[in-house]
Amino acid sequence: MKSAPRIGLTTLLEPCAGVAGDWYVRPHKYDLAIVEAGGLPVSIPAFADDRTLEQYLDMLDGLLFIGGTDIPPHFYGGEPHPKIRPLPETVAVNHLKLVRMAFQRPLPLVGICLGMQEMNVGNGGGILADLGELTPYHRRSGGDQFHRALLKPDSHLAAVFGCRELLLNSCHHQAVDPAKLAPGAEVTARCGDVVEAIEFPGPFFRIGLQWHPERIPDDEHRKKFFGAFVNACRGN
Repeated sequence: MKSAPRIGLTTLLEPCAGVAGDWYVRPHKYDLAIVEAGGLPVSIPAFADDRTLEQYLDMLDGLLFIGGTDIPPHFYGGEPHPKIRPLPETVAVNHLKLVRMAFQRPLPLVGICLGMQEMNVGNGGGILADLGELTPYHRRSGGDQFHRALLKPDSHLAAVFGCRELLLNSCHHQAVDPAKLAPGAEVTARCGDVVEAIEFPGPFFRIGLQWHPERIPDDEHRKKFFGAFVNACRGN
């Protein structure tokens, strides 16, 4: 039996007082979803230098960029905004560098929420700093908001889910700017004017989702997406 594909997951920085120092962390539901689908999660520390990142990429079969707070706007030519909660500079540099390096490899890639935005920005695209009056439709205090999105008929996502309309969970105030897509990126899911998914056409599974399939209560939804991703990481 072929061993479980090794799937790298990015980490975030959590300041922590005391002798242990700061922590590099990640919500555990990402790892649970990967394990459930038959993959082996591998943490990539957000302090890793270029050589270390290359060594990680050499050993991985796929890569997942997780959700988090906001990319500092100067990385995509944006302006400061009062609602932006920027990632620490070192974490943003690490994640965006990893995006650029990973796209040079024959690897399946997934970005979730912030991770989708990093996939777009890391390849030269832009972000809407705040959704303004649309935000209540995409996040609510204390948890996820649920809404529907339309999938592009001939997209990889439509094939994965076998439908044109999908019930999503989301919690975000930013989104990929459809007027500033990275070269090669294609919008494959929308909720009104908001981009809910992008794909990078080609031979590899490379999809960014604005929603959170790792924590959606719909088991089949979660299993279909992560099952397809892990299967791609097996080379199938």
